[in-house]
Amino acid sequence: MFSFVYKNIDFAHKLDGHTTPSSDFTKHMHDHYELLYLVRGNIDYTIESETKRLSAGEILLMAPGMLHFGTVDPAAPYERYVLKFAATILPEFLLKKIENLKFCGAVSKSREMFEELDAIYENYNDEERNLLMLASLVRILIRVYKNEVPAISGQIHNNAIIAEITKYINANLKRPITLADICNDLHFSKSYISSEFSKEMKTPVMTYIKHKKIIAAHRKIAEGKTKLSDVAEEFGFPEYSTFYRNYKKIIGYPPQESKN
Repeated sequence: MFSFVYKNIDFAHKLDGHTTPSSDFTKHMHDHYELLYLVRGNIDYTIESETKRLSAGEILLMAPGMLHFGTVDPAAPYERYVLKFAATILPEFLLKKIENLKFCGAVSKSREMFEELDAIYENYNDEERNLLMLASLVRILIRVYKNEVPAISGQIHNNAIIAEITKYINANLKRPITLADICNDLHFSKSYISSEFSKEMKTPVMTYIKHKKIIAAHRKIAEGKTKLSDVAEEFGFPEYSTFYRNYKKIIGYPPQESKN
């Protein structure tokens, strides 16, 4: 097992035993990519509106701003590799290849590729680890997007109601969105949307919207080409103070620190 955090990568080989899963397993979304490789365990994994029971050897890929969480059976050991990395470390062509991937299935010889990370961690210093692990990540991602045996679509449960709601939210991130807007445009009651979304996604719909907007704004600011106040307004925050407060809470630091 290892945990390696250096510059723009956070790679780990983790094992949790016969215990109740910690908060690490609960729902979250963030501004970086996350790749998960399951070694062993009983887990149903949700990415946005889709849920799948994972098998050992399968790979998941979560893009920035995607809500994801695992429902873990605490009676079984849960071992996995978790690779978190900033989009900025990858070439543009590779980002385009992986941007729509989620449930990636099993990739031939994947176990050997991930076990190589353990050997790198054990035998090199931090700067060497960083370069070698980046090379391993690129190799893994290329194998993933060229994979010929992806997850069978029939094994993935897609909640049609949640899919409709999330599609609406993603299409309207650049304007103020209220619960009333969603209800009126999708023809659901407020109580139904609130209860169904919270039950399936483990978070209130308005919290989901706020996180989506802030993460999208963060990526825009990181490009360094737009005034902060203009980004706030672009994503439906007429008051910059409200944008600033939410940004700092969700991202962890003020908007000006995100500029390149």
